[in-house]
Amino acid sequence: MKDIESYKTQDPDYIKKYSNIDPEQVLFDHLYKKFGQRFLDYRKRYYDSINLETKSHEGQYPNTIILELVNRCNLECVMCYQGWRNDSQKHTLDEDTLNKIFKDFEKNNLNSLMLSISEPLLYKKIDRVLKMSEDAGIMDLFLFTNGTLLHEKNAKMILESSVTRLFVSLDALTKNTYDKVRIPVSKKVDDGRLKRVEENIKNFVSLRNSLNKKLPLVRVSYVKQKYNEHEVEEFIKKWENIVDSVEVQNEVSINAYDQAKKLTPEEMFLKDKSNSKKYNCRQPWGSFGIYSDGSATPCCNTFGRTMPVGNIKIDSISNIWKSSKMKQIRENFDSNEPCKGCKICLDNTDGF
Repeated sequence: MKDIESYKTQDPDYIKKYSNIDPEQVLFDHLYKKFGQRFLDYRKRYYDSINLETKSHEGQYPNTIILELVNRCNLECVMCYQGWRNDSQKHTLDEDTLNKIFKDFEKNNLNSLMLSISEPLLYKKIDRVLKMSEDAGIMDLFLFTNGTLLHEKNAKMILESSVTRLFVSLDALTKNTYDKVRIPVSKKVDDGRLKRVEENIKNFVSLRNSLNKKLPLVRVSYVKQKYNEHEVEEFIKKWENIVDSVEVQNEVSINAYDQAKKLTPEEMFLKDKSNSKKYNCRQPWGSFGIYSDGSATPCCNTFGRTMPVGNIKIDSISNIWKSSKMKQIRENFDSNEPCKGCKICLDNTDGF
C-alpha cells in the first residue's frame, strides 16, 4: 500500500501553514483511492517543483492550470494591484474558449485546476465550470474566494461538486483591520461585512461536516502587511481549530508592480545578469495561468500578467507550455539570469 511518504517532502520556508490535521493525508485518503498511481505522480511532481532543486523536468503539460473566469472582483484589497482587474477592460471567458480548454484538459489528463486570480463566484455559470471540471477528470480542484459570496446556495453547489479545496482570503481579525484591507468596490459603509464572511466560512464547514464529508478542505489565508501584522498570532489561534488550515503569506510590494509596469512586454523577458544571489521560482516548471481574455502567462502573479507567452484562443496549451518563451524563462533561471520581470517579482517576495 502506498502512502504520502512516497512523495511528500518538506514545504519550503516561505510557506507558513498552521493546521491541527495533515491536509495532505486527507487528500491522499480520498484521492489515491479514486485515482491510484496518477494521484501519486501528481503530488510527487508538485513536491519536486516546490523544493526548487528538483524542478528540472517540466513535462509535456502543466501539472496545474490557474484559470481566471472573469477579470472582476467585488473587493479592492489594498495589497491586490487593480491595474489589470477592475480598472481594466472587462473580460469574461467566452463559451467557445471555455469548451476548448476543457477538452484540452480532458485530452491531456490535467491533474489540478485552480479557479482563481479574480473572484470566480462572480462568474454566472460557475456551476457549469465545476461540472466540466469533474467530467474532465481533474483530480484536485481548487476554488479561491474572498468569502463574500459563500452563501448557502453557493455552499451547497460547491459541496455537490468535485471541489477538493476551498481557499478563503480573509486577512483580518477585527472589523477595523478588515475595513482597511478588504475594501468593497461599492465603497458602501457596512459594519457587518467581516461577521458575514466569518459566518459564511463557519456555516460551510458545519454543512460539510453534517454531510460526513472531509472534502473540500477549507483554508483561510492571511497576507501579512502593515495594516494587519499586529493581528497575525491571534488570527491563527482563532481559525486553526475551525478550518482545516491557516496560511500566512508575505505581501508583494505595490512598488514592485509599478516597477514592472514601466517595462514593455519585450523588456520583461530580457535577461538580468546583475545578480548577487541565487534566484529560484517553481512556477514555470509546474503551472501557468490562463486569463479571461485567453492570454497564457508563466504564473498567476500579477507580474506574469505582463509577460504573455501565448493565447489559448489561437493555440493549444501544450504548444504554449513547450514554446520558446517558456523555454527561455526556465533556461534563464537555470543560469541564474532571470527575466527582468521575474527578478522584480522575486526581489519583492520570499519566492513562489
